[in-house]
Amino acid sequence: MKTNPLAAVDIYCKFPMKPVKEQTFEDAFITGEIVRILMKQEMYDHPKLASNMIDYGKVMGTGCIEKYITKLDEKFKTNLLKTIYAGIHDKSVDDKDLQDFFRFKCWL
Repeated sequence: MKTNPLAAVDIYCKFPMKPVKEQTFEDAFITGEIVRILMKQEMYDHPKLASNMIDYGKVMGTGCIEKYITKLDEKFKTNLLKTIYAGIHDKSVDDKDLQDFFRFKCWL
């Protein structure tokens, strides 16, 4: 898959996954690889990026996605970042506490 990393993403996305609350660190390998490949390919608008980053962040913690968050912030992908943070915390993007956090991060 070195010559066509997006084919790997397609294959990974077909893999049956447990509900995120039942996933272990080992299960998070798949979502982590999807995120890693899409970020490496700079495919920030890919439809599978946000959902897999949310799942990866829920299982592994936000520390594991911090380098991706920084990269997305540098690319001014604020709507994507807000969606990811809201999804990880099971809140709406319009949640008051998240709005305060987004303001702090200058994502508003």
